[in-house]
Amino acid sequence: MIPGNGKVNIGIIGMGNMGQLYLEQLSRIDRCRVVSVWSQKEEKVRKLSAEHQVQGYTDYLALLDAGDVDAVIVATPHYQHTQMAIEALRRNIHVLVEKPVAAHTKDAERMIAAHEEQKRHHPDLVFAAIYQQRTSEHWRIVKEMIESGKFGKLLRYSWTNTSWFRPQAYFNVGNWRGTWSGEGGGVLLNQCAHNLDILWWLFGLPQSITATASFGKYHHIEVEDEVQALLQHEGGLVGSFIASTAECPGTDRLEIVGEYGKLVYEDKKITMRINEQSALDYIRQSQQAFGTVKSHGEELEFTGTKGPGHERILEDFVQAILERKAPLVPAAEGLNSLMMINGMVLSALRESRVLLPLDGGEFERTLQSLIERSTYSKPAANNDNVHVDVKDSFR
Repeated sequence: MIPGNGKVNIGIIGMGNMGQLYLEQLSRIDRCRVVSVWSQKEEKVRKLSAEHQVQGYTDYLALLDAGDVDAVIVATPHYQHTQMAIEALRRNIHVLVEKPVAAHTKDAERMIAAHEEQKRHHPDLVFAAIYQQRTSEHWRIVKEMIESGKFGKLLRYSWTNTSWFRPQAYFNVGNWRGTWSGEGGGVLLNQCAHNLDILWWLFGLPQSITATASFGKYHHIEVEDEVQALLQHEGGLVGSFIASTAECPGTDRLEIVGEYGKLVYEDKKITMRINEQSALDYIRQSQQAFGTVKSHGEELEFTGTKGPGHERILEDFVQAILERKAPLVPAAEGLNSLMMINGMVLSALRESRVLLPLDGGEFERTLQSLIERSTYSKPAANNDNVHVDVKDSFR
């Protein structure tokens, strides 16, 4: 379970945009080394194997059974995460899985169950997920502000998250993208999985979701590319979430309102208005019919973090293995944002409110029905000249 040479031998399963980024980043981390890679494409395997002096595979089970990997990173299309992670965990191989953990909650539950079963005999087996936004300083500050009680009882939050603009070329270059059978969802599952991970991390799971969504409204795809959702929490907290891959310029603005003021994150800045007294107390006690609570403004300074945070998640994964500790983002926590994503889609399809926790089996059946009834086909396109650099997504 822990390498005897002090280095974690890693295999990367999936050598698309993210897999190749991880190959590059792992080369800068001292306490690990990449020993093998997997891709379905033989030509890509031969090329990467020769360039990086690693063993290449087109059979991921052969990679897992080779006996030279302590851990794997699963960076494949969403549906493949489940079986690949389970097979690795059953062999007592540590797993770091890309977001989303799975395409739907039922598959995520299967992965979590496999990990829990193995942990009965191998308690140090690490199963982690790549939700790198958790490493961002501004989100850690926001979380600390909420947990400190500075804003008192939380009343409302709203997150307009439309900075995920994607041209049609983005969907054309990947056969699996933009489809129920290949991706399992659209802007929520692929782009906003990170934002919804932060949302539940800050506020917890809502009790119910009511959402509307447009499917292929702006792109030639069959999954959602525009969503608006209302989230209701225990204790009266209400939230809204708006997402789109069609708005340019887009907006990334989170507003949090509590009885003692308001916090806004936008344009990489955190600003606040702090009340001199509780707005709820003022409502009950003030004798001024048009009175308002006095407040003052503050701006929080933070140094910011360089890059999107993937490398810090990789470092944490290696550290968790070597030091026998819990990872920063246990994969089991990926179930929460996935439940919200599936819940929003299900609510939009039903045109009704959905209660959480979600019945994973019901959504799995709904998704399978969408796949079986699909008549979608990819548009004819010449992708030879399409520029693809995954780092452009993080700027």
